Amino acid sequence: MKTRKKQIVMLLISLIILIGSAWGANGIETGFGTIEIERVYFENDMGDQLSGILYRPRTATAENLAPAIVTAHGNNSYPDALASYNIELSRRGYVVLAFELEGHGQSDYVPDEQGDGSYGGTDAAEYLLGLDYVDSDQIGATGHSKGSNVAVGMAREYPESVKAILLNGYISPSITSAEFDREVPHTNIGLNMSRYDECGQDLLHHTMGTDWNYDYLRDEDAAAELFSESWGGGEILQYVNEGLGNWDDGTKRIFYTIEDCTHVTTVNSKTAITNGLEFFMNSIDAPIPIASSNQVWGLRFVFGTIEIVGIVMLLLSLGSFLFSLNYFKSLSGTENENAARLDGKRGLGYRLFFIAVFTIIPVLTFVPCYVFGENEVKQTALFPFNPSSSGYLIWTVANAAGMFLVFLIWHFVYGRKHGGNMKVYGILPGADRKEALVYIGKTALYGICMIVPVFIVLLLVEKLLHVEATTWIFNIRTFRLDRIVYFVQYFIPFFVSFLISNIAFSAILRDDEPGKSGRGMVLKNQLIGVLQGAGGLTVMYIIWNMVYFVSGKPSFLYRETPYVMGNAGFMCICFSLIPMFGINAILSTQMSVKTKKIWVGAFVCALFIVWITFAGQSLALPSTQSAVGALAG
Repeated sequence: MKTRKKQIVMLLISLIILIGSAWGANGIETGFGTIEIERVYFENDMGDQLSGILYRPRTATAENLAPAIVTAHGNNSYPDALASYNIELSRRGYVVLAFELEGHGQSDYVPDEQGDGSYGGTDAAEYLLGLDYVDSDQIGATGHSKGSNVAVGMAREYPESVKAILLNGYISPSITSAEFDREVPHTNIGLNMSRYDECGQDLLHHTMGTDWNYDYLRDEDAAAELFSESWGGGEILQYVNEGLGNWDDGTKRIFYTIEDCTHVTTVNSKTAITNGLEFFMNSIDAPIPIASSNQVWGLRFVFGTIEIVGIVMLLLSLGSFLFSLNYFKSLSGTENENAARLDGKRGLGYRLFFIAVFTIIPVLTFVPCYVFGENEVKQTALFPFNPSSSGYLIWTVANAAGMFLVFLIWHFVYGRKHGGNMKVYGILPGADRKEALVYIGKTALYGICMIVPVFIVLLLVEKLLHVEATTWIFNIRTFRLDRIVYFVQYFIPFFVSFLISNIAFSAILRDDEPGKSGRGMVLKNQLIGVLQGAGGLTVMYIIWNMVYFVSGKPSFLYRETPYVMGNAGFMCICFSLIPMFGINAILSTQMSVKTKKIWVGAFVCALFIVWITFAGQSLALPSTQSAVGALAG
């Protein structure tokens, strides 16, 4: 009874942290009451639903028209990835539509052959132009990476209304050419590019033969080929951060350089946002003038991070509460503390060795699997998501296969000599087939009872406060219920993969020696689990950035492939996977320690991963995978 009360208290604390941080995030986004935000829906000409989050300053009325700006996230991302622009622009009196690209979040997928290459950008502009409190002559747009196609499409479709477009982490000859100048003669254009933008650098490296680290600015021939005279042509290096042309007549062309961020963080750097705010305030007068250096958006991601911590706490505390219920008590290993264990001492050197092995496997498989999936695997009716998802799925399966091979070798060399068997490893779920089926059925129900209530809580938070649990690289969001079909399609391969990889932890690394129990043992296992689950990705990303920031070139392991956007672009994917797999490792470890078996953790983790990455759409439905998209050719 005392334990049950503690579990209920932890549930309440988790809810307070989750809801309180969501309220704080809402306060930052609404300016604590000065801005109204709501989820909006509109249709394109073919009847497909598109969506976004609308920020309306209270100063914007039918009698006091306000300028408006569309913000657009990158591929496989979400509107709050550009919370920096959404918050800072709306604070300054601009109406902001944080648009979800076609195939992402609440927006329907539109086949490339049916779209116009703007991924819904022209429809977003049309929606804004139809609002009675928007000044139709004062429209702007900014996008990150692939989302820049939204801004470009808007400028081409509405050249007289769109006064300014800012492209972040995006560069293409089709945008910096004289031909595009003629298409949009009255639209200011800005580029916000980092010295260490791996995607932009890699694209130009493959398509134009430039090297890295702003080589395309230093080399006059390369610069002249890439930039028209309105940008400075071969002498553009002289005009960075200053630009050429005139703000008032829409001829401004300005290349902003950012020294301290990569592709993912191009829209989450104070310098980058300062550039962006000055660009728009120079192009379109701000109804509420606030200095560009006055920025509060960082607090939004602080609250978002705390909210995700609250979600993880809620999952763990709810999981513990469920184990205390009579129906699920048989899943817990606490009733069988005297179960067979491995004999022999497994010291620090042993654990460090296998942690190193399991962190190396994902590093070696990450790029090859993603490259293969991105470029060689075709979408099917059974697996309809874009090529990135194929690479992600193949990578997960490859990791499981590698870990299983290590497990087999370990078993025959060490495990069976120390009492290892199916029961000890947590593979055997029952004494006979009937008992095994009952156990697996309860396991599946347990996973659903753990995930669904958390989903409902998040759904209520999103509906009431209009905010998602978001950091600058990762978010946990709900999904349209018609996409629950993706659980059926993607659950099985992920479940099998997690089931196999869980054997590695349960058999080789889990610390459940006699006499050890309590919170300290749980935390030790959590640390081991996180190192196993996310350590390799973290090390890979750190090495990548150390080499890149020092040399200005990517590590040789992740540099060349036959494909445009080869390996360098996958580092931003790696960045977003680190927290996802870290959370997954925490959940998996908790289940393994509680049950002494591999099944519950596999069910919970497979449900969580499919929710976050597919149904929740961190990985979008099919769409053009070129870094520059259809508009840029």
